[in-house]
Amino acid sequence: MKKHILTLFIAVVIACPLLAIKTGKSIFYADSYMLRARGVEAAYWNPANLIKSKYYDLWLPGVNMGIYAKNNALDLDTYNFIMGKEYLSDSDKQLLLDKMDGSLRGSLNGNISVLGYAFSNMSISSSISMMGKMSLSEQYLDILLHGNTEGEYLFDKTHNDLAALSFADITFGMGDINIPYLPEVIPPVRFGFSASLLAGLGSVHMEQYDGRISSSVDTGMSLYQDVNLRTAVGGAGFKGMIGMASNPIPGLEVGLTIDNIFGTIAWNMFTEDQKYHFEANNVYVSNLNDDFYTQTKDREETDSFSIELPPEIRMGALWTAKKVSLSADYTQAFKTSMVTSSVGKISMGARFLPVYFLPLHFGISLGNSQNPWLASYGISFKSETGEIGVAFQSYDSLIPGPTSKGVSIGSFIRIWY
Repeated sequence: MKKHILTLFIAVVIACPLLAIKTGKSIFYADSYMLRARGVEAAYWNPANLIKSKYYDLWLPGVNMGIYAKNNALDLDTYNFIMGKEYLSDSDKQLLLDKMDGSLRGSLNGNISVLGYAFSNMSISSSISMMGKMSLSEQYLDILLHGNTEGEYLFDKTHNDLAALSFADITFGMGDINIPYLPEVIPPVRFGFSASLLAGLGSVHMEQYDGRISSSVDTGMSLYQDVNLRTAVGGAGFKGMIGMASNPIPGLEVGLTIDNIFGTIAWNMFTEDQKYHFEANNVYVSNLNDDFYTQTKDREETDSFSIELPPEIRMGALWTAKKVSLSADYTQAFKTSMVTSSVGKISMGARFLPVYFLPLHFGISLGNSQNPWLASYGISFKSETGEIGVAFQSYDSLIPGPTSKGVSIGSFIRIWY
């Protein structure tokens, strides 16, 4: 029975786990995309690269998208490992617990284009972003594996969390502005900015999580759980970005951006607290019945509130030759939030052109304490008037497969005329 419960526990987390994707094409390069973005996408990555051009760039609805799901610990090999056992030994159980690193953490993020248009050195565009995250204390898994031995387990928000956020943006960008009065020893530096009006679609975050499970021979098992979720539908906000880029030597470009300037979303419509309480006292196997526990759910309206989008710094370099380009990005935010991480991340990308109409894309992002490492692969078809492509990512595994702790898919269609 325990094995079946554990199997369900793992399958749910792998299949639907509860950092933002700016645009889908970044998946082609494992997020090393700050200096590669051109046209409409530049407004989301580095508006300095909204370079004056005689061509117009068009972003079509729905086809420029990216989505990923990942977790920090479990994969299909783990599932097969459990199902292949008659029973789990103590060492098997400890192996599973060691994978948790305090908690099981997962996330599900996505971005999809609505419409975009770039002309001269400006752009106007819109997209929809969705993101969610969850974490569950490894103590719950410990109870599933070993049963409720005599003692007490305490739970709080440290290792248990749930949050989701979705919003649409309308973004205006302007770039290719040369910074004046620089010393002659400094190469020309381009400057750009973008401003995004944000329409909050929905928000859920956990305000409170308190729980206790205890067991003894004299009193049986007791369980107490309080969860408070704050929800909202309908909000408005703003965020800005500034960026700089320069070509110090032929073939090399370097850049810097600061995103989420004054970033916030104020939620003032349909805001409420949903409070859940679950309690069971002095429970023994011999007296289990349908009413051995009490469960309540309360909903109450609450005041409007705001969600902060902390500033994020990104630095990057891009080297370009005739048939190959290599890039590297470093990203770090001032604070961790639904859309940012205060733990620095390094990502690298490569583009090869074996034939002029068939670019091949690769990327790798180094892991950190919050995210596993990942590898990406993409292919596109390019013509004189546009480009179309698709890419995949694998987390903690070189290629998507049984050892992957998550997968991503991205696609794009870009038209210029």
